[in-house]
Amino acid sequence: MHKIIICLAILITLIYSPLLYSKENDIQFKWKLIEVIASDIDTIKIDDGNFFKIDNSGILQIMKKHGNRYYPYTREGKILHVTSGEVVRKWEVLHVDEHNLRLDSPLGIYVLKR
Repeated sequence: MHKIIICLAILITLIYSPLLYSKENDIQFKWKLIEVIASDIDTIKIDDGNFFKIDNSGILQIMKKHGNRYYPYTREGKILHVTSGEVVRKWEVLHVDEHNLRLDSPLGIYVLKR
């Protein structure tokens, strides 16, 4: 009986741990753009109303002053291969949790919040 309980506990843990992990570390969401830390370490504060909407295949930048732009991407772990026109650029997920996302791009580090 004791072995059955242990097996059930392990099975439940295995079933739910990928769900908990992906929920906490998933970048697929609508994120509010807070600031951009430029490559030369200047910080650019961003006005309210600018967002990144990330799904499993693309990033939609919703920018008040510049309109919307959609960038398809593929993902390999923390690395996103983002396509802009015919150019593919590497972005990196530096940090993600339930409320925060930091993406390192060629333009700088995007600081985003849920």
